[in-house]
Amino acid sequence: MISYMKTEDSLVVLTQEQHDQLLMADWKPEDHEFNRVLTLAFEERNHRQSLAEAVKTQRNALNMSQRALAKLVGVSTRDICHIEQAKSNPTLSTQVKLLSSLGLTIEILSK
Repeated sequence: MISYMKTEDSLVVLTQEQHDQLLMADWKPEDHEFNRVLTLAFEERNHRQSLAEAVKTQRNALNMSQRALAKLVGVSTRDICHIEQAKSNPTLSTQVKLLSSLGLTIEILSK
């Protein structure tokens, strides 16, 4: 993302990183902590949505019911429904069982 900052005589083009640095320069420690917590919440939501989409797409591709998948994984049908709606955040072990039951894998990457 490119951000623009107007000065008295010209227009300065900033990268997203430069814009964020200027924006956060005057933040208090509690502002940084709030930003960290908010960022983690968005990352968790994005992970839940990615998992939901992958599970639902693959389950449908395999013509498998939620009930059949739940039985394979050892969770309730309601749990599968909530996972597919991105309403729940299953444990890592449940995610591994779920994805391996569908022939998918989980990958952990460093930032």
